[in-house]
Amino acid sequence: MSELLWDWSKSGTRQAARNRLLRRLPGVDLAAAYRFGLVERPHYAYGVRRATESAGRLGHRGVTVVEFGVAGGNGLLALAEHARYYAAATGVAVRVVGFDGGVGMPAAEDPRDLPYLFGPGFYAMDQDRLRTRLGTAELVVGDLAETLPAFLAGSAERLRDHPVGFVALDLDYYSSTTTALGLFRGSAHEHLLPRVTCYLDDLPGTIDRIGEAAAVGVFNAKHPDRPIGRVIGLRAFTPLDPPWADQIYVHHRLDHPDYARLEIGATGDQLPLTG
Repeated sequence: MSELLWDWSKSGTRQAARNRLLRRLPGVDLAAAYRFGLVERPHYAYGVRRATESAGRLGHRGVTVVEFGVAGGNGLLALAEHARYYAAATGVAVRVVGFDGGVGMPAAEDPRDLPYLFGPGFYAMDQDRLRTRLGTAELVVGDLAETLPAFLAGSAERLRDHPVGFVALDLDYYSSTTTALGLFRGSAHEHLLPRVTCYLDDLPGTIDRIGEAAAVGVFNAKHPDRPIGRVIGLRAFTPLDPPWADQIYVHHRLDHPDYARLEIGATGDQLPLTG
């Protein structure tokens, strides 16, 4: 009994159990499950929804969603499932791409890499098995410092039609996350939506000077016109007050040529005086 109470005392564990229970209730169909975040990896579903909505409102026919740090592949498969749902719901095509070294985590390069939590070889991938289940999702394997620039160069034309709208950062290390943020460096804008939703997986239990948070801080210091910041007050606008809302960030590309374009459907209704 004490172990059960211990599990339910923690918001993350409690939310997962509650979601599984609610998902089985009569009348909770797929649309309701997505609306209330009762799906697998609801933070990924949120990111895909925001990406498809924004892309559609800005007139793009497609959008790209990315996972950095695929590991065993469960997250990438969930991302692909959410992509299929929201592509059908919105009419916006969704390209799913995962990046990973393919052989587990490399050795730490920096004390900020959390070497007391992660080590070489952690989270290895069964690449052959994963590829049989990917469907149309893409898996890019290799050193991220090489594969990311090659991907951006080789997919430049397609990314103009399907700009990146959601990024899941699950690389654990400060150094690897810094490399992944290369997606947001450079002067080119065509491969990105003006606002890109990001999920930072490994924030809990760290501080802002190590790990993913430190990588974001360094990026912001070097690129003040392209800040990455946590969405303030997101819990208040997300059903069932999920803990993962604290890990949702957005890359605001203030110098993007479409940054100031009003997204049709954004809040802007006139509020008449009442009473």
